[in-house]
This record gives sequence, C-alpha cells and structure tokens, in this order.
Amino acid sequence: MQKNAFIFSGRLQYRLLRHIVFWLVCFTGQSLAGVGGPAFFGVLTHNMLVEYTLVPALYLPGQFFLVYMLLYFVVPNYILKTRYYQALAWIVLLTIISAAISTLIYAPLIDPVRTHFMTFAGGIRFQAENWVANLPAGFIFSLRAVVTVAGFAVAIKLMKYWYEKEYVNSILQKEKLDAELQSLKAQLHPHFLFNTLNNIYSITENTSPIASEMLIKLSHLLRYILYECNKPVIKLSQEFKIIEDYAALEIARYKNIEADIRLAEGAGHYTIAPLLLLPLVENCFKHGTSKMIDHPWMNISAVVKNDLLNVKVINGKPGGRNGNFMEGIGLANLKKRLQLLYPAKHQLEVICDEDVFIVQLNIHLTAA
Repeated sequence: MQKNAFIFSGRLQYRLLRHIVFWLVCFTGQSLAGVGGPAFFGVLTHNMLVEYTLVPALYLPGQFFLVYMLLYFVVPNYILKTRYYQALAWIVLLTIISAAISTLIYAPLIDPVRTHFMTFAGGIRFQAENWVANLPAGFIFSLRAVVTVAGFAVAIKLMKYWYEKEYVNSILQKEKLDAELQSLKAQLHPHFLFNTLNNIYSITENTSPIASEMLIKLSHLLRYILYECNKPVIKLSQEFKIIEDYAALEIARYKNIEADIRLAEGAGHYTIAPLLLLPLVENCFKHGTSKMIDHPWMNISAVVKNDLLNVKVINGKPGGRNGNFMEGIGLANLKKRLQLLYPAKHQLEVICDEDVFIVQLNIHLTAA
C-alpha cells in the first residue's frame, strides 16, 4: 500500500488531493453528461456549453452534504457494522435533505445564472420566472444529481475498505505461516524436553521441594506455549493460570519482590487469544521490579464484568527513569495483535510516571 500513497495514505496532503480530484472528476462528468445529448445530435451551441458547464455548480452544496455524511457517518457507524436497516433509513433521510438543499439553491439561482451568462455568451436574454415555480422540477433534478455523486463516492469508499481488509488479512495470514514455521523450529524434540524435566523433577521432589515446584510450573508454562498457543483462542482461565505460574517463577528468582496478584475467578466460560496478557506481566519483572534495589513491588488485577475484561498492571520502577518501558518489540507486537484480533473492541492505556508504571487494558470478550 505504500506504493499507492495517493489512494491509501492517511496523510493530510494526500487526503486533500484525493478529495479535490474526486470533485473535479464529478463536476467534469456532470458537465460532459449535459453537453453529450446536444453534441450527439449536432445542436450544441455556445450558450448550451456555458449553461451545462455552470449549472452543475448549483448542486455542489447538497452533494457535499450527502457525500460527507455518508462517508463519515453512515458508512462507518452503520454499513460497516452491518446495521443495514438503520443505514437505509439514514440514507433516505439524508438524500431528501441533500436534494432539498440543492433545490433551494438551484431554484432561485438558475434563471439569474442563465440570464447573466447567456447574455454575454450569445446575446440572448432569458426572462427570470418566479423561482417558487421551479421547486418541483428542481427537486427532481437535485435528487438525481446528489444520488449520482453520493453513490459514486460510497462505492469508492467501500471498495477501498474491502481492499484494505483483504490486504490486512493477507498480511495476517503470512505472519501466521511465519509464526507456525518458527513454532515448528522451536518444537524440536519437545518430548525430550518434557521427559528431561520430569526426570529432574523426580530427583528434586524429595531433596528440594521448592525446586521441584518450580519445575512443575516451568513445565506447565512450556507445555502451554508449545501446544495451547497453536489454537486461535483458549479459555481465559488458562491464560490466568499461566500468568500465575510465570509470576511464581519470577518471584522465586528475585525473592524480595512484594507481589499482589488478583485474577478473576470463574472466567472459564470466556475465551481470549493465547499469550495476549502474559507480555504485560513479563514487562513488570523485566523493566520494573527487577531494576529496583529497595522494596520492589507490583500489583496485577484482572476483573471480568458484563463481558468486559479489565486488566490493570502496576509496578514500581527506579525513580527518575521516565519513558515508556514497553517501547520496542513487546509493545509493538501487543498493539498489533490487539488491532488485528480485537479491532474496535479494546482500549490500551500506558502511563509512565517517575517511579511507577501503569498499564490498563480493556477487552470485550466472547463467551466460549
């Protein structure tokens, strides 16, 4: 898409240029449509050429209103959200309003425009009529003019939307294949790994209970990453369990960390993408508590209410070190996965103060 910046770029200069080109094409098309008939029959005069060039300008205010109301209100809020009946009602209402706007401009101005420009164009002076008498015919002409242009604009908008969606899907599919390849590379002889862990566990079970417990949690973590993460979604309770196991391993490493972890119970009937929440917890240990010499602490809470998951992760960090500790691959991957997997269904907020780091994530979940 970078090669087609004129069509897909969101930069202001490209957007303005696209709109200017669109309206120039529409205005030119309407003018050519007007002169096409007389030109075909060989009766096109200079006066007609002037009239059919100028008259389409009288419809522009109504066309502006309908086009931009459809593009930035009806399409994103109703059509793309499959709310078709509401979209149809809005389209009918806005079309009538737009035609009325164009009519109220067209009806009183058409005769003065013809009189003024035709006089200079060919010496023929038109007599201006009572403009109220032009309202019925003007409404019909306006309706045709606004619907034609608005339909053209909406067609372009939808084509662009579906192309971008297909492009994103193709990128996601490619990344999925790449991830599967990397996963295959990482799964070389997984049974050997688990068998070895089991052997070590059997040795340490009696001699070192703490070490054996850590091995069990590590085994759960590795099994989850190697097998469960191949699924598109897993139970939320599984993600919570792996967070608890991971946190326990890290707490055992650093020993002096003060950790308060509260994860919602009864979350088994909700699903979530695997390994979506774990990077947030990993970030606490990697960039926060592990860097603190005195009194490292962290707080992790997860609450589910009305299908909304609220995860809040707070940890202390060395004073005076401002900046976003999640910058880089971790935050980029998290944001990308959220945009692809939960578009318009999540809110991510990152706050980095002088001695505290806060991440708050809200996700609208789906029941299993």
